[in-house]
Amino acid sequence: MKKIANIFLLLKSKLNKYWVAVIFFMFFTFVVGESTLFKRIAYNRQINQLEKDIEYYTNQKEENIKKIEALRSDNESLEKLAREQYQMVKSDEELFLIKD
Repeated sequence: MKKIANIFLLLKSKLNKYWVAVIFFMFFTFVVGESTLFKRIAYNRQINQLEKDIEYYTNQKEENIKKIEALRSDNESLEKLAREQYQMVKSDEELFLIKD
């Protein structure tokens, strides 16, 4: 019990009312309140994830634009797409599907 009392007296002698106010302000700012340090870290993680998503979808958009332009300009690539993805055939052809 004396050890605790000695620690309390040591802290009391080292801390004045200004340090207590600063510690209270820092505690309130970073731990309690609407914009805490923990929320700030979570928001930064969310922002980073959303920026990665934006970059991914921008790249996907550019690839799709290139594919559309290729399909508009070249009839052979359009026919190839129709045959491969949609199993379209000409009237005198037969289609054989091989499943793995």
